[in-house]
Amino acid sequence: MPPDPADPTDPARLAAAFGLGRPLGEPRPLANGGHPSGSRVLTTDRGRWVVKTGRLLGDWHRADLLRSHRLESAALAAGIPAPRPVAPPPPSIGFWHHPAGRTLVRVSEWVEGRELRRPGPAGSLRGEDPADAARWVGAVLGRIALLGLEDDTGRGGGRPPHPVDDWRSWVAEAESGGHAVAAPARSLLPVVEEATALVLDAMRDRPRTVLVHGDTSRANVLRTPTGYVLLDWDGVGAEVPWWEAVNVAFRFGTPFNGPTAEGDPRVVRPLLDAYLGRGAPAGPADVSAFAGMVRSQLASTAWCLWLALGHRRADPARRAFGLRVVASAARELPRVLRSLEGWTALLR
Repeated sequence: MPPDPADPTDPARLAAAFGLGRPLGEPRPLANGGHPSGSRVLTTDRGRWVVKTGRLLGDWHRADLLRSHRLESAALAAGIPAPRPVAPPPPSIGFWHHPAGRTLVRVSEWVEGRELRRPGPAGSLRGEDPADAARWVGAVLGRIALLGLEDDTGRGGGRPPHPVDDWRSWVAEAESGGHAVAAPARSLLPVVEEATALVLDAMRDRPRTVLVHGDTSRANVLRTPTGYVLLDWDGVGAEVPWWEAVNVAFRFGTPFNGPTAEGDPRVVRPLLDAYLGRGAPAGPADVSAFAGMVRSQLASTAWCLWLALGHRRADPARRAFGLRVVASAARELPRVLRSLEGWTALLR
């Protein structure tokens, strides 16, 4: 097999393939808040670039990459602040270079700024006004919702959560294999059953879904000298836009886009007011509004359980990451579900 001209381990070949200029040293790993990352920063004589790598996991993954490309392209065309991707050399899938059987590689411009992931004093967004960041995020969510793009993969926002029986089989696999994730996964089963019922009940009316960013958290919002920027469009999916806004509003105050959520009025109200102020679709101000948040957390926890079990080609770092998230979900999801009824007051 001939060498890949965009081999991510060879800065000169990668830079030449993407037209980035001459590398000035080796790429450095991009910090990801202690979580596994496939991204590096490459400096060349033409600037700095974020190089992201991954593996194609199947036809479903290809469809997801193309879906993300549709929304990201539309958002950039609409002027939503986001890093500019570099057009990949062929063969490609959306913004990703992908020679047959090789690593996926994507390059984007580097944006200078400060992430909002690490809390400052008293839980503030690292010196930022929480309401200021929340208003910006809410307005951007509204703009994305109003693009009105529908899912074309056949796996849209009407997709129900994994059946509870699937969760039981994963727990049985963890226990029979002696995996450390077995205990927290088993403790999750009652809350998984309750959460799944909540989502299925909310989905009965078949509310309309559109493509949304799907990963809007403090980890993916950057404060730059000219304003905020929304990063990482790989999590695009179809969702009820009101559910997406509520989901982000209750999780934006937390450092990582994981199972924790908080009813912080300094974040929730400014974010939802800005979203609605754009004329984006509203929805009921009851527990059903949290269906997107609950389904998102079920899906991400399931994914992390698979990683902890060694599926999805998970290396040791990702297996450890999966275990940490499942353990966190075992602590946080029961508290979150108990809080939903009280949190509805912040939706009105």
